[in-house]
Amino acid sequence: MIFWTKMHDTPLGDIILVEEDGELREISISKQEKSDLEIQDSLEEIDPDVYQQDSPFLNRVESELREYFASKRETFDVPIKFAGTEFQESVWKVIASIPFGETISYGEIGDRIKKPNAARAIGNACGNNPIPIIVPCHRVLASDGKLGGYSSGLDNKRALLDLENIAWK
Repeated sequence: MIFWTKMHDTPLGDIILVEEDGELREISISKQEKSDLEIQDSLEEIDPDVYQQDSPFLNRVESELREYFASKRETFDVPIKFAGTEFQESVWKVIASIPFGETISYGEIGDRIKKPNAARAIGNACGNNPIPIIVPCHRVLASDGKLGGYSSGLDNKRALLDLENIAWK
């Protein structure tokens, strides 16, 4: 069963949260305004059992995200559900371990997963991260300290790095 809700008034704009069976499946930082009907339709393509737009679990996720945006939270306690390839999930697990206020390079991730020449594939895995912020791909920088990319836009990556007082080039 899938539940979803839309957070309004965040520093990044609207954020869509998706729960599946008591785990966080997706955080979508909207680049454009999506209507509730558009969200519902896209989720029904994944699972036709989309029953409602809210749940106690998603209220907890929203509360933790709001605390993070208010600089009152550095770690998240909600269970997450990865849905990717074995390679992507190995990258996302490394990213999930990056502490608040710290960064790692694509190359360092490659070293940790024993794929030292996979920087481009690691960048693609970052771009496909379904749970940004909680799986903090914004903390992944190029080896020279430059931003690299961010699936939700570089302005949002800058905002998240600034929130955590992380220096970037």
